Amino acid sequence: LLFAYNFAITTEDIYDNSYALIIGIDKYENVSNLDYAVKDANSIASLLQEKFNFPSQNVKTLVNAAATYSNIRNSLSEISSSAKANDRVLIYFAGHGMTDDLPNGGEMGYLLPIEAKRDELFTTSIPMDDLKRISSMSQSKHMLFLIDACYGGLAATGARGLSSSSPNYIDKITNDKSRQIITAGGRNEKVVEKSEWGHSAFTMNLIKALENNKGDLNNDGYITAEELGLFLKEKVTIDSDNMQTPISRRYTSDEGEFVFISKVEN
Repeated sequence: LLFAYNFAITTEDIYDNSYALIIGIDKYENVSNLDYAVKDANSIASLLQEKFNFPSQNVKTLVNAAATYSNIRNSLSEISSSAKANDRVLIYFAGHGMTDDLPNGGEMGYLLPIEAKRDELFTTSIPMDDLKRISSMSQSKHMLFLIDACYGGLAATGARGLSSSSPNYIDKITNDKSRQIITAGGRNEKVVEKSEWGHSAFTMNLIKALENNKGDLNNDGYITAEELGLFLKEKVTIDSDNMQTPISRRYTSDEGEFVFISKVEN
């Protein structure tokens, strides 16, 4: 352990800058309300700034009335273009997700802005395919989508990252590109919120993973997106009584990893 920390990498070793877009909606205009989505979003925004070296000027938060279709799309475009080649981008969404059946038998997932209409998903909501497009447009080195919503039609692959026992593992995951996404659950699953938690099951465990370093599964001093996905899959499934199981995927075959290193560890 002493050897590991003597040679520990820091956030500044991996990234020049960090950007985050945080979205939370619990007071919808046309669909049912949620209880803790805004609280979840604000908690994640604070955690990123206080513990993980995200500059406050680079963290944009859209909650309730501000989380409109146009604001979300414009903010996605803005953050993807702002990040440079050695930067990281985190996008967090807490709100409703829905799935629409396609004529060929497939399905398309959507994230619902505040004014979304259930029977007009294509024109009033954000197709999940757009997240993949946004990720391909950005110069950023690492991009991670944390989606606290359940839906089907995830346009991503199940490709695994490198094993921590791979030669030059640290160099590879910190230098190679990555485009990763973790969602709260799949189609026909429901986001579980409880007053005793004050959060959803997904975000409650996301906070545990990051704030208390419980997501550092191999105790090497930092948390990768792959570790985070494994942690959330196990813990959220248990806490939701098997009502939702998080899904972790990659948008590309790149083997890099979005990395969290706390200021305390630095």
